[in-house]
Amino acid sequence: MRAPFAAAVPLLIAFTLVSAPLRGHAMPGAPEHAAKPAVGDAKVSWLAFDAAIDKAKKENKHMIVDVYTTWCGWCKVMDRQTYSDPKVANYLNENFVLAKVNGESSAELHWEGKVITERAFARTVGVTGFPTTYFLKPDAHIIGGAPGFIPPDNFLIYAKYVSTRWYEKGSPQEYLKATQAQDSPQPTN
Repeated sequence: MRAPFAAAVPLLIAFTLVSAPLRGHAMPGAPEHAAKPAVGDAKVSWLAFDAAIDKAKKENKHMIVDVYTTWCGWCKVMDRQTYSDPKVANYLNENFVLAKVNGESSAELHWEGKVITERAFARTVGVTGFPTTYFLKPDAHIIGGAPGFIPPDNFLIYAKYVSTRWYEKGSPQEYLKATQAQDSPQPTN
């Protein structure tokens, strides 16, 4: 039962370390004060967990699981600002299968050969706050997760790190260095 959590801890720590400098600014105050709707009508295609697993396996796509609660203000901010951002929504719809899991729900889901509640899933994978975003392989094994609100630009970095399978060859920090080196102008002689 602890194996998925133990396997996810190094990547969770790495995401947290990368996340702090990327965010660039603190998010003071209540979430409602920071919540401004994103421009555009971009929508991500959310599925129930079981349907998402089936689709991810069939299409060989990674999964993103958004663990949320109905009362969570930052979860709502994440929906409005990150998941509604046109660049994020388009990238996720093209490259991932997406599922939402209510971390307090008694609704059942199937994962790793067991039938558990959404609440038990959240506990099993180590959720300690909401929202928490998990990235899974197409076979539904956890790669890692990131706690808290993630701004759109940072979320795209995580998503590209996973969808390009960079996690198989290096850390998020190495991915960030490599992509920043590609994006920066090369000196001319």
